[in-house]
Amino acid sequence: MKLYVVRHCSTECSEKKIYCGSTDVPLSPRGEREAEILSAAAKNFAIDLVLSSPLLRARRTAEAVVGGRDIPILYDERLQERRFGDFEGTSCARPEGERCRYNFAVRYPGGESNLALAARVYALLGELKARYAEKTVCLVSHGSACRVIRTYFMDMTDEEFYAYSQPPASIEEYDL
Repeated sequence: MKLYVVRHCSTECSEKKIYCGSTDVPLSPRGEREAEILSAAAKNFAIDLVLSSPLLRARRTAEAVVGGRDIPILYDERLQERRFGDFEGTSCARPEGERCRYNFAVRYPGGESNLALAARVYALLGELKARYAEKTVCLVSHGSACRVIRTYFMDMTDEEFYAYSQPPASIEEYDL
């Protein structure tokens, strides 16, 4: 199975480095420009199905990937961004956030750990492998989820995991 992974296009929250896990925000003007470029690039990929986070920024990015082609888009909450709980809407520069950000099993207060995120994303990937073995699927998701997806396919040290960030509006390719 061929798998493409797309991180959603830019939002004002990502541009301002604000925690925006489960907060439903649209693409920024910059993100809309990225969506146009992504749409043109994605036309070069033969995709059978797009599976997207249901959050608005990912939905809009999924629409750009499809670009008017007759490709179904399904939505799955397991592709949503890590839930940042009490940190939602606040600056990512808050020093107290580092404990949660850089420790795999530590939850944001009222939120989610990377371990919990990995559990839901890995479950989804296992289902995709079983259900769509002969298809080419494109996942549209968020920064933390894209980082976790990468670990499904390659070993990463803790340092590599936390240093990695798939750029907005980019496409990565894997064999599942």
